Amino acid sequence: MSGGAAADQEVRRIVQTRRSLLARIAEELASRPLIGNDHKCGPDLYPLLLPFPRPDMNVGFDWCAAFVYHCCLTAGINLPMKYPAPVQFRFAAVPAWLQWAQLPEIGFYSPAIGSAFAAKRGDIVVFDDILGNGPHDHIGIVLRRRGDTLLTAEGNVDNRSGVFSRHRTEKVNGYIRIRDSYRFGEKP
Repeated sequence: MSGGAAADQEVRRIVQTRRSLLARIAEELASRPLIGNDHKCGPDLYPLLLPFPRPDMNVGFDWCAAFVYHCCLTAGINLPMKYPAPVQFRFAAVPAWLQWAQLPEIGFYSPAIGSAFAAKRGDIVVFDDILGNGPHDHIGIVLRRRGDTLLTAEGNVDNRSGVFSRHRTEKVNGYIRIRDSYRFGEKP
């Protein structure tokens, strides 16, 4: 095997391991479960909310995207708190994930409907109106797919984390699969 091919194979192995690690971390955290207090904050959530400063650190926010961000960082997928413009929000908000993944230079987004994309372990799933808040109102991490069913690790479902069985297209906006070679700050 040539040096270049061996290096490519090693990158694929590392990233596959990283995506698998992302799913394992998400499943473990979701299964605890993490539970927020009346202010969507508290000891379980401090590690997730800490990267996102706010006026009162004892008051949290809808934290499903912060759950995904925390899992990514823990798995070694380094992302900034906020991606540069044109992404408008911090990664604590679901729209930031969608805006970022759809950037032409990123290209990680695949719609749920009208594409041949098949979700795999470690993919990120963006939901529409799953919590009754309209488009792209929730996000989670795919643990496994069986036919039309996904098993997902999610944060902030009734202010707690959990593992859920979801239909792979119903109320699903799309999927984010972080490319094998992605490193924040490096040119593609």
